[in-house]
Amino acid sequence: MQPSRILLAAVAFTSGAAFAGTADVKFIAPERFTDLATSPVQERDTMDALARHLQRLAAGLPADHVLHVDVLDVDLAGYAYPTRRGNVRVNNGLADAPAIHLRYTLEARGQVIRSGDERLVDLAYQHPGGSWRSTGPFYYEKRMLSSWFARTFGESHAAR
Repeated sequence: MQPSRILLAAVAFTSGAAFAGTADVKFIAPERFTDLATSPVQERDTMDALARHLQRLAAGLPADHVLHVDVLDVDLAGYAYPTRRGNVRVNNGLADAPAIHLRYTLEARGQVIRSGDERLVDLAYQHPGGSWRSTGPFYYEKRMLSSWFARTFGESHAAR
């Protein structure tokens, strides 16, 4: 099966400096992911949202940079709890931490600058000290990806 692929591009201008890094995001065998959505219908929405977030982060990179990301597994925060109206996501802060396994390569002008294989997990995803605005779809996963991006590629690029 071919990997699901989402290719996004963006151009951003900040403080007179041009940024236009791009991200090429592939979801490798998403049918085998640990927990991609509360229902199969929502899986595409999950992949689109995570890919868009990675693109927004990559847009802060210099114009000649391309970030290639293969998402190998996703385990969303919480768990799907069945109800009469369908599944709902429940976050109890115990053994339901968000986790994402990815492989990445950052290139500039065809040259590899950095690459790696990361297993991101945020065991303290609901502990105090986080934003009071911890809402919205995939908040915990996006926050975890933003933290990884800042650690890996520099805080100045992740601030976007």
